[in-house]
Amino acid sequence: MDRASSLTRSLADEPFVDLVSFRVDGSPAHTPVWVSGDAHTLFISTFAHSFKVKRIRANHAVAVAACDGPGRLLPGATYVAGRAVVLERSEFRAGVRAHRSKYGKHFGLMWPARWPLRLIGKKRVWILITLTPEVVLGKIPEPEWHG
Repeated sequence: MDRASSLTRSLADEPFVDLVSFRVDGSPAHTPVWVSGDAHTLFISTFAHSFKVKRIRANHAVAVAACDGPGRLLPGATYVAGRAVVLERSEFRAGVRAHRSKYGKHFGLMWPARWPLRLIGKKRVWILITLTPEVVLGKIPEPEWHG
């Protein structure tokens, strides 16, 4: 197994990852998210109108690292570079299956609960991330955590 596949599987096994997308000025924006995946791709579900989606559509470069729910990096976690793509509704099936398989009951309860939000225009999309560990990242400051 190559390094990218190994890292992808490892991060897909984590309950959360810190997804770092980049603002227009190049500064990092941190978001802890649920993640699932396979040996090639990480799947993240989010609302289409979110700032992370807007940033990813403008700049496909991202970084990810294992974190806890509030976004604190896990001991020994380091950021890995990746390339993100936003998928539209017709391409949800693989992500839904992966999240359902990983998060089970929690995903089963949360996914349907979000459907009423569609009535007020809150549509969901999937972000697919392909890791590119050969890309050298500059220093990414850890997220500020207030708690």
